Amino acid sequence: MESPVLERHTSLKSFWGLYAVLGAIGALIWVVGFSSKGISVSRPTVFLAGLAPILVGLLYSWLVRFSTEYRLFPDSLEVESGVISRRIENIQLFRVRDLGLAQSVVNRLAGVGDIIVTSTDQSAPHYRLRGVQDPREVYDRLRELVAKSRSS
Repeated sequence: MESPVLERHTSLKSFWGLYAVLGAIGALIWVVGFSSKGISVSRPTVFLAGLAPILVGLLYSWLVRFSTEYRLFPDSLEVESGVISRRIENIQLFRVRDLGLAQSVVNRLAGVGDIIVTSTDQSAPHYRLRGVQDPREVYDRLRELVAKSRSS
């Protein structure tokens, strides 16, 4: 088997929005818990309750990052994902009909984005590569390889 031209994991930077929301929830729990006089809850319990959403978000993003890998070969795109059970999706580049690149404002600041692949593949006609680091580089490389695979 030939070696990949490009290998990437989902970037942890793509989870900044989730981190912000869960951090705000944690801070709200702390403010309400530490300022309430009528409810008798210990300080360590309030601290751990506020920390829980943040830790759950970090664990979730870490699992997604290390359970999803994108590999670009000269003739195909392979996406391997799954924590307990693994799934490999393989899209032949000659089947790709269209490519797109999507970035929110926050993702542009973080340097991550999603690449949308539309193909004639039966199992994955529309596939979104989420949280790709340096998405423009990956998009351009994928576009070059798609053009090359169509011409041969």
